Amino acid sequence: MAARKGVWAIFSSLAFRHADTPLRAEQGDDGMRSVLIVNPKAKRGRALWHAQRAQARLQRHGWHCELRPSENPEHVRQLTEQAVATGVDAVLIAGGDGTIHHAVQVLANSDIPLGIIPCGRGNDLVRALGIPLDAEAAAEVIARQNLKAIDLGQVTAASDEGQRANREQQEKTDQPFSSPVPRPSPRFFCGIVTCGFDSEVADFAHRHRQIPGGWVGYFGAALLLLARYRFKTVRVRGDGWAFEGETLLVATANCPAYGGGMWIAPTAQLDDGLLHVCIVRATSKWRILRLLPTVFSGEHVREPEVSLHPAKQAHLDSEEPIPLFADGEPVGTTPATVTVVPNALRVFVPPKEG
Repeated sequence: MAARKGVWAIFSSLAFRHADTPLRAEQGDDGMRSVLIVNPKAKRGRALWHAQRAQARLQRHGWHCELRPSENPEHVRQLTEQAVATGVDAVLIAGGDGTIHHAVQVLANSDIPLGIIPCGRGNDLVRALGIPLDAEAAAEVIARQNLKAIDLGQVTAASDEGQRANREQQEKTDQPFSSPVPRPSPRFFCGIVTCGFDSEVADFAHRHRQIPGGWVGYFGAALLLLARYRFKTVRVRGDGWAFEGETLLVATANCPAYGGGMWIAPTAQLDDGLLHVCIVRATSKWRILRLLPTVFSGEHVREPEVSLHPAKQAHLDSEEPIPLFADGEPVGTTPATVTVVPNALRVFVPPKEG
């Protein structure tokens, strides 16, 4: 065990960017120790079966792989904390972007790498990493122990409860509130922070787990919600640039896609040390209907209503609180600050060819 911990410490000190790093258990040790946390509701209730297939494949490679079903998002975090406390060599997740999101709150900036068995509806992170969607093939990627350091985003947003308390106080006193809006703890994210229309779609998907996965469900929800959507006035400040105006959405991206293959920020990369802020300005609903299909190819960025801005940090504010989602999970409301955290997470990925 001491030898294994030494290997992980060496990798942590190197902190390579833009390089895949093979890391293997030393000869003569008793195999890699891991915990596989599975969201049993994922994959329409089939995630446990997929996780068992992955577990069996890893055990054939000599891994010690304990399967732990989760009960809810907070339980995912607790199981991850318990796994780290016991000194495992890796934490594996069988679930979607949301399940990964909660494990990452523990694994960020740690020496423990993440392995992913894709079982989500969108699987945008695994596609960006090149991880195969088949459970046993994904387990083979983990077994090869090829690690990549990726960036994370971190969002610090106002809390829904704090905003509501301030509004109630204003209504009682008939005076503008001036007290600071309480903010929850910062949240790490792998993918994209949504603000505006895409947050409403994320909220709909979050509350209606039975809708189809991937882009079909996202696109269907978008069509359903668009007719009654009210454009929001948003203020955004980045590194040397600013925007204020009515918007359809503001997506602050660490990963290029969301919604199962919608390339909202095609310039975003997981290891470039930047966030990529996509702003879609208000326009007619008919125009939006014509724009939506172009998001699947990333061609929407060529349209006059759309702009992309790189930033290491972005500040979002609005006239009224706007719910924010990160990796499809609720994280608070505006005002918010979103920051990139370079090389914050190590993930098992396929080796580069050649």
